[in-house]
Amino acid sequence: MILLCLSGEQPIPNLIPVRYLKPAQAWIVHTSLDASRKSAVRLAALTDHARLFLIDEGYQIPRILESLLREVGEPEEEVVVNLTGGTKPMALAAFELARQRRYPVVYYQTEGPRGRDQKSMLYRYSFNGRGELQLDEGYPCELPALITLDDYLKAYLDDYQEKPPSGASGERLEDAIAQALKPHVDEIKQRVVPAGVKNQAEIDLLVRCGNHVGVFEIKTGGEGSGKHAVDQLTTIAAREYLGTYAARFMVTQASMEDRYKALANALQVTVVELRDYRPGRPLSQRDRYTLFQNVSATLPVRG
Repeated sequence: MILLCLSGEQPIPNLIPVRYLKPAQAWIVHTSLDASRKSAVRLAALTDHARLFLIDEGYQIPRILESLLREVGEPEEEVVVNLTGGTKPMALAAFELARQRRYPVVYYQTEGPRGRDQKSMLYRYSFNGRGELQLDEGYPCELPALITLDDYLKAYLDDYQEKPPSGASGERLEDAIAQALKPHVDEIKQRVVPAGVKNQAEIDLLVRCGNHVGVFEIKTGGEGSGKHAVDQLTTIAAREYLGTYAARFMVTQASMEDRYKALANALQVTVVELRDYRPGRPLSQRDRYTLFQNVSATLPVRG
């Protein structure tokens, strides 16, 4: 089976179906735009038997369809078209290709219920003998965990490193939060620094629950817990850096002013205040509960 993928800014909706369907080949369509090309290259590095091919541009549907017909040719293997990525015109052209050739299509659901009810769902449709589109039996299906945090980071970044502990006072709060979350998540990384930014950007904490990822900015209080902290988080967790699907959390030891909470909420950042925390100690039972309740409202945590 050949899986045809459309490369845009977000590689995860292509990577997860590739990992689940295990095609003999993954053909990754990209445009000359830098975001599409980089996403395609990173996706190919995480995919077995990947082939990249360039189309002229991503917005004129007839020209995109012409390019797809030419590049796909008449392969002997079954072709399945993933409509989740790329621009909307790319998806429309790929759907027309599928309709003309009677290729099955898949779509990875990236929206839906939040928190512990959040699912990772794949839909597959086929054309019947009358050319009508129908949902295949057994779909939509919930997907198991198919990526690691390393996969996620490499899908969006050229490279990264995990800094060793430095002994800074803020790291004790980061460690306490990591220990509190560890029983409820599948994977944790701390002090992640993207390649090429030196000390300009650091991710305090990352967690993965199944195929879902959360990014944490952690502050002990003071001026650093206001607008500057929100700006730091929305910069490092911007769509250009870590995609549109990563949940974002601001965790602070001190209370955050209401005006900054309003800003954070408007930017879809969950604010968590751990008011019992004392340096060097584990989180109190109340702080653990507060942390868990806030994280579980967005990510499918365990427990």
